[in-house]
Amino acid sequence: MSNIQYQRILNEMMQKIEKGEWGISEKLPTINKTAMMYKVGTSTIREVYKSLESKGYINIQQGRGSFVKNRKPLKTSSIERDSFIKLLKLTELRIMIEPPFAAEAAINAYNHEIDQIVELTKDMEEVAKENKPTYELDLQFHKSIVEATHNEYAVNIYESLQHELRFMHSFAKKKEMVEKAIHYHQMITDSIITRNPTNAKMYMETHLMLKNSEIMMYESTEHNIHNFKGVE
Repeated sequence: MSNIQYQRILNEMMQKIEKGEWGISEKLPTINKTAMMYKVGTSTIREVYKSLESKGYINIQQGRGSFVKNRKPLKTSSIERDSFIKLLKLTELRIMIEPPFAAEAAINAYNHEIDQIVELTKDMEEVAKENKPTYELDLQFHKSIVEATHNEYAVNIYESLQHELRFMHSFAKKKEMVEKAIHYHQMITDSIITRNPTNAKMYMETHLMLKNSEIMMYESTEHNIHNFKGVE
């Protein structure tokens, strides 16, 4: 799935909903029809629909279809109790699996894969300097490391988490959080370049543990988990 295609289609569909081209409670075209319209695979559209749902635009009803729920996204400063717990569990899972992936990448990555990881690290830093969203580059960075393990089961596991990872990135991040992420991306990248699996594992683990702490601190600071209420 192309991240550029995914983002383009997602933005276009959000605009259609916000402009009222699809009314509240109106049923969206099926995934197959939308895929044909945009000339992409159904997996790309499925991820777009899931993202629209996580942002609060639509409601996906099993067996019935997808229906417009809101013309504006849920406020990113608010998070429901279940969503908050989901975020924490997701980061806990990442702490379990991604540090060993980073270690394996340091051992097994091909030179062109290392070049890609380096490029993604540089791109994320440049985009952050321009105060633009970095989440797609962040996703690509971590995914590239998993792919560099050359373990098809690891890749399949990580592929299955892409929707949940995008859900994690749908919440606003403070500038200092992004800066810390870039710092650890650089340390992880340097460890892979020097073929140091111990450091790659250590920096990835520290990076994800800080991410877990930042989620808790950020949401608490913004009073988002007080009474664990979401936005209706």
